[in-house]
Amino acid sequence: MPRRTDSSRRRTAAVASALAAGDEPGTTPSAASTDPIGALELLSDPFLQAPGESSVNVVWATEFAGASSVVLVGETVGALAEEQLDEAAAGELAGIAVFEAGSERFSRLVEDTASNIPADEKPAAGVAEREVWRHEAVVSGLTHGERVPYRVVSFDGAPGTEATELAASGTFSLSPAPKAGDDQRILITSDHRAMSNTAANLEMASETFGDIDAVFLAGDLVNQPDRASEWFDDSRGGAFFPVLQGNASRASTHGEAYRGAEILQNAPIHPAIGNHEVQGRIDGATSISGSFNAPVPTAVAEAEYEKVAATVNTSGDPAVRAAWIEDNSFSSTTYEEMFTLPESASGGERYYAVTVGDVRLISLYSTRIWRGETAQADPAARTGISRYQETPAVLGTPLAQGHGEFIFEPIDDGSAQLEWLEGELASDDFQDARFRVVMMHEGAQTMGGNVMPHFTDPVRTEETNVDGSLAGIRYDYPATENHLLNDLGPMLEEAGVDLVQQAHNHIWNRFQSENGVNYLETSNMGNTYRVFHELSGNSRGVPPLPWDASNYLAQGNPGGLEPIMPTGAAPVNAQGVKTPFVQSNDHAVFTLLDTGSNEVISYIYDVRTPDVPPVELDRFSLGREAVEPTPTPTPTPTATPEPTPTPTATPTPTATPTPTATPTASPTPTPTTSPAPTPGAAAVTLSASSVVAGGSVSITGTGFGATDEVSAVLHSTPKLLGTKTAINGTVRMTVTIPAGTPVGMHRIELRGATTGSTASAELMVTAAAVPGAPGGSLASTGVDAASAAPALAGVLGALLLRAGALIWRSGRRSRA
Repeated sequence: MPRRTDSSRRRTAAVASALAAGDEPGTTPSAASTDPIGALELLSDPFLQAPGESSVNVVWATEFAGASSVVLVGETVGALAEEQLDEAAAGELAGIAVFEAGSERFSRLVEDTASNIPADEKPAAGVAEREVWRHEAVVSGLTHGERVPYRVVSFDGAPGTEATELAASGTFSLSPAPKAGDDQRILITSDHRAMSNTAANLEMASETFGDIDAVFLAGDLVNQPDRASEWFDDSRGGAFFPVLQGNASRASTHGEAYRGAEILQNAPIHPAIGNHEVQGRIDGATSISGSFNAPVPTAVAEAEYEKVAATVNTSGDPAVRAAWIEDNSFSSTTYEEMFTLPESASGGERYYAVTVGDVRLISLYSTRIWRGETAQADPAARTGISRYQETPAVLGTPLAQGHGEFIFEPIDDGSAQLEWLEGELASDDFQDARFRVVMMHEGAQTMGGNVMPHFTDPVRTEETNVDGSLAGIRYDYPATENHLLNDLGPMLEEAGVDLVQQAHNHIWNRFQSENGVNYLETSNMGNTYRVFHELSGNSRGVPPLPWDASNYLAQGNPGGLEPIMPTGAAPVNAQGVKTPFVQSNDHAVFTLLDTGSNEVISYIYDVRTPDVPPVELDRFSLGREAVEPTPTPTPTPTATPEPTPTPTATPTPTATPTPTATPTASPTPTPTTSPAPTPGAAAVTLSASSVVAGGSVSITGTGFGATDEVSAVLHSTPKLLGTKTAINGTVRMTVTIPAGTPVGMHRIELRGATTGSTASAELMVTAAAVPGAPGGSLASTGVDAASAAPALAGVLGALLLRAGALIWRSGRRSRA
C-alpha cells in the first residue's frame, strides 16, 4: 500500500524534557521538539513497554522497513534539528546515548474495502496485506526515580549518505520501573474500540488526574485486531494509539472533537485480551469483519485438519499444521505482536503477572466470542447463527458453524490457566503486595447485558427428525456451570484480592464481597450495552422453549452481589431516582488507582456540556497502608502530649525548652484544621493532632488548583515533607515527621505551586526515645532555619517550574 502523506500525521507532541530528566532547580530546561520531523513519517508515536529495574522498552511503527531505527536519549535531544539526527544516531554527538532497535513486520495486518482509510489505498475487493513494521529498542542504564528525555528515529536508506531519509518523533520522557513505596497514578480503563467518547474520556482523565504513571486496560482495545488502521490511522480520528498519545480528533456523541491524551509516550500500558483482540477464521475470508465473526474452536479445526492433512501438508511439517489450524480457528497473534508483555509458562503473553510499584497485577484471558440473541424453536425456520442456534445451511459443515458463544481460553477447574493462577496467587510477589489486582475482560459480578448467557462451555444439543437425520443444533448454558462464579471466583476471594478490574459491557458499576474483594467495571465509552437492573428500565432477553429459561437472568447480577451506590454524583433514572450504575452514551467515566492515597477514584463527564468540568462519581479505599521505614525502634505509644520533664536536661538553644510552654497540650482536635477558611479557599486537615518525632501523619488538602503541585512544609524550621499533584483540587499524602524535630507545637503548611494557595494546620510533636541515651534524651534539632531556607527555596522553585510544564500540558487541549 502507498505511504500516507496527509498533513494530519504531523503530530503535536512534546514534554519539558530537561525538567522531567531532573535538572537542578533554577536551571533552564533544554529545548523540546514540538513536532515530528523528517521527510518520512512515523505511523505511531513511541510507546513504552516492559519497564525493568534500570531499563524500559520503546516501541513504534512505520510503513517502511528502514535501514536502521534508533532511540536517542539525552537532555539535548529535543533541540536536535533534522540534519543533526543522522550525526546523533551515529554516536557522534556528546551527551546523546543511542539504542538500536530491532525491526519486524507484523504478520497479519490487513485492510479491506470497509476500512476507514483513503479510498485510493483500499483494495478493490477482498482483503489485502498492509506493510507495517514494528521497531523496538531496550533503553538501559536508567536510574530509579529519574525521567530522561528521548525521541525515536527511523532511517530509510544507508545512514550517512545523501539518499538517507528519516522520520523522527517529538520529544518525550522515560524512566525505569517504579519500586515499592513509589506513589503511582494508574489509569483503569477498557473497551476503547474507537468508540465515540473514548478520546473525550482520555483527554478529560489526563486533565483531571494530571500525570499518569501506567495504564491497566482490560481488553477490547480495537474492534477487529487484524485491521491495521484501527490501531494506527482510522480516518474517523479515534484509532487506538492516537487517542492514547494525544494525536486523535474523534467526535464525541455531542459532536465536539477531542484529541485524547499524551500518555503512552511517557507511561507503560499493561493490557488484557478481550474478545475484540481475537481474530476469527481467515481461511477463505473475503472481509475482515466476516473473518472476525467466524471463529471456530481449536478442537474443531484440529479435527478438520486431519481430514485434509494429506493434501495440505504432504511433508507433515508441524509448522504447516499449526498455521492451518490457526487460519481455520482463531488467533490473538496481532495483539501478541503489538505488545511486549511478561510471559506465563503455560499462557505466554495471553495471561501474565507483573509488579508495578506496590501493585501486583494479574492479567487473565477471560473472554469468548460474542453472538446475537436470536432463538427460534423450529430448527427448520432458523435464519441466523447465534449464541443459541445454527442454521440449516451449515449443519454438515463444522468450519462454517458458530459453535455458540464458546470460550477462547479455558478458565475452569483443571485448566492450565487456573493452575498457573493458583501458583501466582500463593506467590510472595502477590501476597506481599500492598495492592493485589486481577484484570480480566469478562467478569461474573456485573449487571451488564453481556454477562448472559452464563460463562460456560455451550452445551450442544443435536435435534433430529423422525427418521433420525439431523434437523438442527442448539446450545444451552447451564447456570450451575458458570466457570467465573464456580471455579475462578472462590480462588480470588480466598487469596485476598483487593480489586477485580473487569469490562465488556460499556457501563460503570461496583460491588464488594463479604471478604472485601472489590469488583469494578468502568468501561463507559459512548456505546453502552446497558444495565439490567430494576432501576434501569431494561430486561435481558430470555430464549423460549425448548431452552430452559431458568438458566437465563432477565435482570440483576448473576454473581449475587448488590451494586454499591456511588459516593459522589450518582446518576438518576427517568423517574429521578439515584442509580448505582452509569449506562449512558452522553457521558464518559474514567477511573484512577492512586497508590499514594490508597484510593480508587472515578469521575464522570457529560459530553453534552463540554465546558462543565468532570465531577467526582465515586471514591473508595483499597489495599494496605504503606509501611514506613523505622530506623529507630517504634516510639512509645503515648497518645497524650505529656512528655516527662527530661527535655530540660538537654539545654538546646534552638528548641523550645519545655513542652509545658505550649498553651494547649491537651488532645484538642480543633488545631488539625486551618482557621476558618473562606468558601473556595485552601484548607488542610491532619489525621491526628499530635505525633511522635519520627512518626507519620496523613494530610488532606482541599481548595487547590485542579492539578496543582502541592508541597507540604514543616515549620517553623522549614523542612520539605513531600509533594503531590492534586486531583480536582484535592491532595492526600502521608508524610514522616523528621526524627530530630523538637518537641512542641509545629505547623504544617500546604502550598500550591500553580495557584500559590496556602493552608496550614498545627501539629504537636512529642518525644521519641533515643536508644542508649541516658534518661531517654531527645534527638537533636537538625538543620537551622538559615541553612534550610536556600535549599527549600530551590526545591520550591523547581516545583514552580514543573507546575509551568503542567500548565502547558493541560493547555494543549483543543477541539476541532
